[in-house]
Parts: sequence; structure tokens; C-alpha cells
Amino acid sequence: MTDFKEIAKLALLAVGLLLGHTVEAQGTVSAAGSNGNSYKLVATYELGDNGPMGGKVYYVDNSGEHGLEAKAADEINSLTWSEAVIAAGDYGFGWHLPTKTELQMLYEHRNVVRGFAIDDYWSSTELDINSAWIQGFGNGDQDRYNKYSKLSVRAVRAF
Repeated sequence: MTDFKEIAKLALLAVGLLLGHTVEAQGTVSAAGSNGNSYKLVATYELGDNGPMGGKVYYVDNSGEHGLEAKAADEINSLTWSEAVIAAGDYGFGWHLPTKTELQMLYEHRNVVRGFAIDDYWSSTELDINSAWIQGFGNGDQDRYNKYSKLSVRAVRAF
């Protein structure tokens, strides 16, 4: 049985290396298991890693298992706020226009993610019916803009 455990650990490590993530096999005691042990794959991330959906990781919690990833590139065109909300969601499950706070964190880690224009970026946080919060990637300020203005967009997702 020891050989099986070692083979399982090596297989999990190989899968992790192929995925480009730090992977570890953890032995846990389980009363339901016939041998008392079970193994699970645990992917951990660091800033700048490729995230689980191909974005760049720009925030991770203390466990390294959960955080935020951003698309590797901006939308090709500047968009109005409504267009930005739709475009970010079009990437699929979990992708969205970042909140004001998520966008501030993205700005703070812009050198990890890279590829940002010296421009203002939309957040999903609305101030009122006509305006939403933006993040300046040239000077770092947050301000409100009219939703009909065309600004840069970068989608994010939590994992």
C-alpha cells in the first residue's frame, strides 16, 4: 500500500507541474476510507501566476488557494460602462467588470499583471444612475465618470 501512496503523490505532482501550479498531495485521516487515508489535489497560487481560467493572479489569500485573476489584456476598444459590463461577462462563468475595490487592488499590482494603458478603467461600482467609479492607471486616482464615456476595460474573476 505504501507504493500506491508514493505513486499517487508523484502523479499529483506531475499533474501540477503540467498545469504550472504548485501542487501537493495531502494525506488526511478519513474514518470512511478503508485504509483511513485519502488524498486531494491542492493548487496554490502566487502573484503573477496564471490563474485557473488563464488570467494573471493579482491577489491571493493566506491559503494560496483563493484569490483574484485578471484577463491578460484589455478589451480592444474603449467602451461605455454598459458595454463594459456586457463585455466582461461575455468571457463566461465568474468573469465580471471589477468592483471599485477590486480595481484599486489591480492598480496596486499593475506591475504583476502588466499591459495596462495609461488611461482610466471602468469599475462595476455605480455612484448613481448616470455615473460609475473609475480607476486612473496614469495617476492612481479614483473618480466618477459619466457612464456614456468610453474608457478602458479589464475583466476579472474570483477563484
